[in-house]
Amino acid sequence: MKLKYVFSLLLTIVSLSMNAQLRYGFKTGLNFATIKGDSELGVGGASLENWENVTGFQIGITLGYAFTDNFGVRGEVLYSKKGAKYTFDGPSYKFFRNANTVKFSTGNAKYLINVNNSYIDIPVMAYARWKDFEISGGAYAGLLVQSVGEGALTYSNAISVVPPNNPISEVKVNLSHNYRKDDPGEGTAGETVSVQVDATKFDILKTQGAYYDYTEDRGSLYNTLDYGLVGGVSYFLSSALYFNVRVQYGLADLTRNEADLAKGAVADDLSLIYRDDKDRNFAIQASVGFSF
Repeated sequence: MKLKYVFSLLLTIVSLSMNAQLRYGFKTGLNFATIKGDSELGVGGASLENWENVTGFQIGITLGYAFTDNFGVRGEVLYSKKGAKYTFDGPSYKFFRNANTVKFSTGNAKYLINVNNSYIDIPVMAYARWKDFEISGGAYAGLLVQSVGEGALTYSNAISVVPPNNPISEVKVNLSHNYRKDDPGEGTAGETVSVQVDATKFDILKTQGAYYDYTEDRGSLYNTLDYGLVGGVSYFLSSALYFNVRVQYGLADLTRNEADLAKGAVADDLSLIYRDDKDRNFAIQASVGFSF
């Protein structure tokens, strides 16, 4: 009987000790994100693509376990917006289609797209703390929950756009992309632009979806799963309030090769080319957190 009480007392002590070593919290901050990958190349090896930073945000909860006063592990669940400003500028092509005719055109294209990808990120890190400073490092996994893009396309040469009484050699369309939902050939119904290629007139949508130029369903451009490495440093203003700066480096290929359409060229038989390359997330994250 005495042994039972002793055992219960030991369990209570262990439980209280573990609870004392667990710290819960929340954090929020900014992501300065971009996408890194190989550029599509033009004639002479000139780079046709560029990715620039976008600013997003992160918010979520944290759970830490301290092995000692100086060492422990921490996990987080964050809603995190990332992406990049994408530019393609150089020689390109377009297929123009109506019910009876398909025309192939070569020219110059400039794509400007703000890509916004939203993830549920789960980083798990070990940390070491010395006075008010803490360094941490580990790995993360991310689940893509939303993937959209907004921008514009300007295409010129080898065509004639035909507004009333004023033919011009350049077409401008809006790009409204939902990479997880759009279908091949889809755009926003309504306003169109009249384009003449050779002697044939085509009416194309003024606002085009992510896969407007695709001839078959190739699935989503962006993979659902992301993962990589993460590391950073924190400064504690008090025992609970801290600032954190972190670098997140993706190891997973963001884009699916089956759906990554080349914009600079087609095959000799005029079939579409899909690129076998690797694009990665990269972000510098600044946040403020509170633990208790």
